[in-house]
Amino acid sequence: MPRWLRISLISAGSLAALIVLLYIILALVIRARKQSILADITEQLSSEIDGDLVIRDMEPSLLRGFPNISVTLKDVSLRDSLFNQHGHTLFAVKEIYVKVNSVALLRKQVDIRKVTLEDGAIYLYTDSAGYSNGYLLQGNKNKKPKSGKSPTLKDIEMEKMLFTLENKQKFKHFRFDIRRLQGKLNYNDTGWTCQLKNDMQILDMAFNTGKGSYAKNKTVNTDITIGFSKAAKTLTIPKQIFRFDGQPVLVDGQFVFSEKPPAFHLLITADKIPFRLATSLVTPNISSRLDSLDFDNPLDVKADIRGHMKFRDTPYVRVTWETKDNTLRTRNLAVERLAFAGAFLNELTPGMGHNDANSRLSVYGFRGEYDSIPVFADTIRVVNLQHPVLTGRFRSEFPLDRLNDALGTDLFSFNKGSAMVDLQYTGPWDAKDTTGGRLHGSVQIRNGAFTYLPRNQEVHECAATLDFEGHDLFLRNIRLRSGASVLEASGSARNFLNFYFSAPEKVLLEWTLRSPLINLNEFQSFFTQRKSSKGKKPAARKKNGHTHHNRVLRQLSYVLEACSVNMQLTVDRVKYRAFNAANVKAGLQMSQDQIRLQNAALQAAGGQLNLDGAIQHPGGDKNRFSLTAKVRQVQVDQLFRAFENFGQDAITANNLRGIFSATANVTGGMKADASIQPHSLYGTVNFDLNKGALLHFKPLEDVGKFVFRRRDMSNITFERLQNTLDLKGNKILIRPMQINSSVININLEGTYGMPKGTDIKLQVPLRNPKKDELVTDAEELQKRRTKGIVVNLHAVDGDDGKIKLKLGKGD
Repeated sequence: MPRWLRISLISAGSLAALIVLLYIILALVIRARKQSILADITEQLSSEIDGDLVIRDMEPSLLRGFPNISVTLKDVSLRDSLFNQHGHTLFAVKEIYVKVNSVALLRKQVDIRKVTLEDGAIYLYTDSAGYSNGYLLQGNKNKKPKSGKSPTLKDIEMEKMLFTLENKQKFKHFRFDIRRLQGKLNYNDTGWTCQLKNDMQILDMAFNTGKGSYAKNKTVNTDITIGFSKAAKTLTIPKQIFRFDGQPVLVDGQFVFSEKPPAFHLLITADKIPFRLATSLVTPNISSRLDSLDFDNPLDVKADIRGHMKFRDTPYVRVTWETKDNTLRTRNLAVERLAFAGAFLNELTPGMGHNDANSRLSVYGFRGEYDSIPVFADTIRVVNLQHPVLTGRFRSEFPLDRLNDALGTDLFSFNKGSAMVDLQYTGPWDAKDTTGGRLHGSVQIRNGAFTYLPRNQEVHECAATLDFEGHDLFLRNIRLRSGASVLEASGSARNFLNFYFSAPEKVLLEWTLRSPLINLNEFQSFFTQRKSSKGKKPAARKKNGHTHHNRVLRQLSYVLEACSVNMQLTVDRVKYRAFNAANVKAGLQMSQDQIRLQNAALQAAGGQLNLDGAIQHPGGDKNRFSLTAKVRQVQVDQLFRAFENFGQDAITANNLRGIFSATANVTGGMKADASIQPHSLYGTVNFDLNKGALLHFKPLEDVGKFVFRRRDMSNITFERLQNTLDLKGNKILIRPMQINSSVININLEGTYGMPKGTDIKLQVPLRNPKKDELVTDAEELQKRRTKGIVVNLHAVDGDDGKIKLKLGKGD
């Protein structure tokens, strides 16, 4: 081994041994002067906290802080004089490691250089009356350390410490779980700087407990430098990165203590921050207003926060953000390919305070697609976050078939056409709020064609303009064609937006319809029960792996099902099955419970008909209808043929000729295809038949076979026939009546059964009416009518189901 190396090793070993020896001597000095050093440490700390500090024990830590000496203080606590009333210990730590200057210790002085606190809690408490245990930290100006030297603390560390500041008077509450904190202070003539490393969790950070906590339960990691200027009394945080739950956030701030109360200003920048994380950093009164929103991709956010550290002060907050190629999701819809910028401001009107009622949320240059439907909005605003109101102008132009996915599979299916939307909306922001908003603007539909799915009704051409004026909806320039039927319509729905969500059954659509032709055979589905979704929630649909609903569009199905309709019809021609009418005018009311026809007037069967009626509980084969009809001067055979013999086969259109007038009040059953259920009619029919003929009416032909074989009973004519018929389901009650005809005179009354139950009594004078054709005196004609032989006949059911005539009056 070279001589110089051997000498160097011996020198280094000797020096190390000397240092170790000196270090052991220092440790022995500490043990020997344990009580004295403990008293000096307590005195230095007490001089700064204006209180008696209780330290249970002290032990030297030889290896910790080498070459300086460290001591461990055991069970350190500090309580104020009113502890028994409020129960909060200001300071309670199991172990405090204190590093002291070794050289100063040899001079019998204690110079604290570093303090480490482990496993404890600090609780600064102020009650509602203003009393605070924090006075213990204000220092004791009357108590100076014996050495005459203030401590020069340069390093401080904390581990597993819970810091709490609770001020009930000013409604502030802060709690920080400090997992690890390291601070190195450098003092100079102008102030000090501190290099800070911190790992903690924010349990609560409420500047106003009524509004909740900022960054609640967020983990914060920092490796920053802060500085304090004595002259300006300003604490400065140069632009540096804080990490909240791992998300980097750039913070630049100042706290100015020369102002009373102290002012602060923070500039915060977070690039590519997830929306949910961003909203979780603000107080619940703000984040709760945004809980219905989320974005697939992060946003770029900047915040400007200014305020004063005073009682109940809420700082000025302005937050801006922007995003491109993102997807917005709410409880009801998803908007894709989204781009916009935005801002939040909590002082909309200067001088009115920083609060929810004076706040505004704005979105600029909004562009996106909902189910491939483009949506544009120059500016969208939400004002007054206490009772949020949304305003915005929304525009779009798109092919109608793009609505099919949005509407789902239970309302409309469009196959051509285009729509243009330009709407200004003002209304509630919260999707749960069913209060109607206000809409101004229009929706225009051009060259459209669709199928109305609940009725499976095809419309081959459609055009319409929907004008929104506040709460009201006006439908203008509507033209629909289905088959040969053409409808031109206009309408309105007052308070439409008020009732749309909250009470769709209160929606009343007022319609005026004009048509050259309506072929009701093409609208058979409207006489059947609508495919109902009542009681079912709109089905969720998945798009790109995410589930969403379209609440606004899907609610339309419920509105159309639950609303009532008042309709005024003017139609040149109406066709339905065998029925043809012209110059039709009518009022029509439709609700969930019934369809009502009012003041209907039409020309049919060569005469005039006036109708009032209703169909109760439309749906299936269980519909009930009522009808009041006035028939004037119609051709009776055409009338019977048009109404399909009124659901009976006793007398049909083939049996009748003449000019017919009648008043009818009847009720009955209607099938799903709107035909009358057989044997369901009840009511009365008062009729007057002039210039009539009864052709091939079997009951009378049977009479002819029995007693008048030489008379033509297959073609019986008469000047006038009047009576009242009572309809009783499967029976027709014939009140006593006289039939004065060309071949026979009959007095009859009784019951005609369908198919059974016939019981008709007939009195048939055998005198031939042709013998009295020249008699014009009515009284004389009546006398002659009953001269001669009168045959009593009784029409009843036969065993073969056919009507049989028997001689006699019957029972």
